[in-house]
Order: sequence, then C-alpha cells, then structure tokens
Amino acid sequence: MGLIKLLTDPSSFKFYANGDPYSKYQGKGYEYGPRERPYGNDLPGGGSSKFPLITTPLPEVDSSPNPKTTPDGLYRGQGVLSKAVLDDTKRISKLLITEQGLQFLAKQQALQFKENLSLYGNRPDLWRYNNPASYVEQTALAATGIHVKNTFSIGSFNQDREPRVSKYGEATTNVTTAKLKADILSGTDRITTSPMYIAQEPKTGLGYDDTVDFYITKINNDGSGNNTYIHFRSYISGLSDGYNADWKSTRYMGRGEDFYSYNGFKRDISFNFKVPVLSQREQASVYCKLNYLASLMAPDYTSGGFMRGNLVKLTVGDYITDLPGVLTGIDYSMEETAGWDIARDEFGNKVDGEYVMPKLINVGGFKFLPIHNFVPRTVQQSFIETGNGIQNDAPFITYGKKGNNSSGGYLFQPDNKDNIPFQKRLSDQLKKYEEETRQTASSTRDSLSSGADLGAGTPLNLL
Repeated sequence: MGLIKLLTDPSSFKFYANGDPYSKYQGKGYEYGPRERPYGNDLPGGGSSKFPLITTPLPEVDSSPNPKTTPDGLYRGQGVLSKAVLDDTKRISKLLITEQGLQFLAKQQALQFKENLSLYGNRPDLWRYNNPASYVEQTALAATGIHVKNTFSIGSFNQDREPRVSKYGEATTNVTTAKLKADILSGTDRITTSPMYIAQEPKTGLGYDDTVDFYITKINNDGSGNNTYIHFRSYISGLSDGYNADWKSTRYMGRGEDFYSYNGFKRDISFNFKVPVLSQREQASVYCKLNYLASLMAPDYTSGGFMRGNLVKLTVGDYITDLPGVLTGIDYSMEETAGWDIARDEFGNKVDGEYVMPKLINVGGFKFLPIHNFVPRTVQQSFIETGNGIQNDAPFITYGKKGNNSSGGYLFQPDNKDNIPFQKRLSDQLKKYEEETRQTASSTRDSLSSGADLGAGTPLNLL
C-alpha cells in the first residue's frame, strides 16, 4: 500500500527531521518532501560542503514541457553545447577556490618546481610556472579545439633556447606549426640528421659538435686509412667503465693460505643511449645509422671471401677519446610511451615516403672491449715525482688525450712565480730526476761490487 501511495501521490511522502544528524533540520515537527531537500548545510554538526557547485531547480512534476524539461534529443546542438560549456566553466571556476581546488593548484606548482630543478637547476630565469587561469580558459575553449598552455615563464625563455639551437643544432621545441611547414629544419635536430661519412678525421661544426661529443668510428678494413663516422646526440645513461686484474691463486702443501701470482688485466666499457626521432625528416637518418651500427656485429669479407671482424673507435666527451676496441653487443628496444610514427596526415591518408616506425629507440647493452693504443701498465713513477710534469704513458681515462703527441689534461703546468718559460722548467725537472736516478744506480752498483746487503726494498730496476 505504501508503494501505491508513493507512486500515485508522491507529494504525500515526507521525510521527518527526528534524529536527523544535520543540525538545521533537527527538531520534532519539521518535515520535507522528496523534492524539497535544499542544497547546502550537509555536513554533520552544521556547515556546508559547497557541493554540488552548479545547481538547477527541479521543475514541477505536472508542469507542461518547456525548454527546461524538453528531452535533449529534440534540443541537442549548439544550445545544449553552449549551456554545457557555460556550466563547466562556472564549475571549474568555483572548484579552484575551494579547499580541494587550492590543494590541486599547490600540487601542480610543486610538480612544476620539481621539473624546473631537473631541467634547469639553479637557472630561475629559465623556469616555468603553472598558470591557474589556464584551467578556466581551457574549459571555456574546449568546444573550439583551441589548446591553452598551462605554464608561463618570467624572462626571455625562448631567446635563452636559441644559442643551443644555433650552436649545437638542437631542434627548436617551441616552433609553431606554420613555421615548421615554412622551414622544416627549424624542428629538426642537426646531429640526428647528419649523415654517416668516410674520412680520416671527424668533422666539426654544426651538426657534429655537441656539449658532450658522442660518435663511433668504424676503422675500415681496406687499409686506406679512412674511417666511417657515426654521430649521435649524446642522450647517454649508465656509463660503466670496469677494470679487472686477474690473480691466479696457488696453495702449497703445508700452508693454509693462498698465494697469488698476477695473470693479466681486462677492461670493459658499457652504457645505454637513446635515439629519438623528433620529425619525419629525421627518420631515414636515424634508421640508416642504427642499421649500420647493427651490421658491425656481422662479419666483413675480403675480396677472396674470407671473414673478418670490425674494429671501432669510441668517443664520449673527453673521458673516452678515439679509443680503439671491439663492439661485442648492442640491443634495440622501442620506448612504448613515445609511440609510433603512423605515416598519415591529419585526414588519415597514407603519406608517400613516410614509414610506420617507433619514435624513440633505446640502445642498451652497448658493450665495448678496448684495445689500448698504449701498453696497459701502472703509470710511471716519474709522472708522479715530477708533479704531473711529463707525459702520462698510461691514460686509461683519456682526459682529452689523443694519440702519443697530445697530453690532454694530464700535463700539469705549475704556477710560474719566477717567470721562467714552462718548457725550461719542465726540462730542469727532468734533468734533476735523471741525475737522481743515475746517482741511485751508481750507489747500488758500488754496494753490489763491495758485497753489501741490498735489502728487500732496493729498487733493482734502476740497475
């Protein structure tokens, strides 16, 4: 009977305030209908949550159809869209000044601050800041398809980016679509698009120089002295340079401990790097380089059909400079978050000359075994005794040293307090060291001829 009553006469169904936790409606005798419950004052103990942010009065049940109650199937279109956009704009405007909205804006600003520190460090002139008004603007313009940037900068952010673009050939990240169509190079990385080439020395300048130079040199097997150079942008991570000494252990009868004899030395270098494809123009260059790099794992063949491997030289900044060796492994993996170039225009039509390829390739497991162009040995004592004043004969870390004729950063030039030319000071140091060596050797010979005990610490290699 109660259900029949409710269906036939809904206005007769009442809510009573007895025991109601909401203070405004407490007290006997207060009642309200199912359509009369007002908004607000909805928190236990009093107060309002201010939700919902947008309210619309309910029409009477028996009211005649009007624009407010007409089914939206007959009223869809610009009118409904305009009202929805207006309501959404009011809703987001009110939300941002609530406690929850202010917390959201504070978190967004904190995330932007963290990104600034990661990208620009202590360069606040390059920092970008979250724009709270952008959320309201984007909501109001959502139906138009116009995108509003949610960050802004203080200072000449765009101008600060230009030196890297002009000097190191980086792609302009803030280029507009119109500018990109007019000048395709403005959105293209010059190092990424630089072709492989054959020469005796690496090229320099725009398209080849980077803040950290990174290129791989394949030593050609034809004996011509030419090399094939492959330049990559230095998005390097996980650089590892391992040194290992091999000591052979021997245990003699009657002794509990091991005795060791030196048996050899080994070094291996490994790292990962990323190769992005930032535009369609870069696609061909990137995959030509990666394909050639992969082919270095396969053999080369002489004119007579004999198999031979490929030697390479590696350069990573000044830490590793033209270091010869063998490349023993690489692994290509595709970055899922970067997606694929689908080779289609804005209308979904296939574009001739473009291919469906990944936009970011992770080159992992890059394993390099050096073949040093010097004798791997302990650095000579004279290098230390002269205060780094002579050539380093064991530059495992090249430190900018190229070949035997370059000192790199190892040659130390002390303060010239007496205004003496450096070459003369170095010559004097070497003469002093050689004289001390001769005196020590002469003294040792005299001791031997007289039958004196040399002692365990006498340097016999000076004889």
